[in-house]
Amino acid sequence: MQNILYCTIYVILVLSFNDEVASMPGNKTTKANNFLISKWKIWFSWFDHDKDCKVNAADLETARNRFANLHHLTSKRRKVAVDTYTKWWGEYLMWGQSEITEAEFVEYQRKAYESDKEMFVKRMWENEELVCNLMDIDGDGMITEKEHIVMFESAEHNDENVDRRWFNDLNPVNRKISVKTMVEIFLRFLTCDDSFKPDLIVELYQTDTL
Repeated sequence: MQNILYCTIYVILVLSFNDEVASMPGNKTTKANNFLISKWKIWFSWFDHDKDCKVNAADLETARNRFANLHHLTSKRRKVAVDTYTKWWGEYLMWGQSEITEAEFVEYQRKAYESDKEMFVKRMWENEELVCNLMDIDGDGMITEKEHIVMFESAEHNDENVDRRWFNDLNPVNRKISVKTMVEIFLRFLTCDDSFKPDLIVELYQTDTL
């Protein structure tokens, strides 16, 4: 009887300790909900050009070449743009893999998010900083309608009417959107798990599926 009592006390103490550890900063478990996962799937679909539920190096080559060609870049600027496009695609979309399926892509996001949400948000901010600055081809901190359309068309989204409507619905000022604003819009899309908060990208996607 006494042994049972000691075991019970021991279990209670262990559980209490685990609760305290879990409540410490940096140790809280955050689960990725269905709303957030659905947004990661939308993001993946933009790069799955042939809709086979996987993205590979061939998709990258097509996208980055289209990006450089549509901007008519000189050889020097082309190399910089292609290298940046390759870094962004390989590190943030492919997670260093030569080929990745939708299920693998979502699982990479989920694990990173649930392991450390703060670091995940930082990663997504770095991702959007890189790609939005890539879009800003003249480096003035602003993204024009043309720069926006070229990025979309590089990823095989060739309905210019839809591309223009997206740009206009992102609330440009003087026909431009600041890189900072674009980063913030997409950061919310990729990291916010609250379906009750307005998400402009989700709203646009539901109106016009790219």
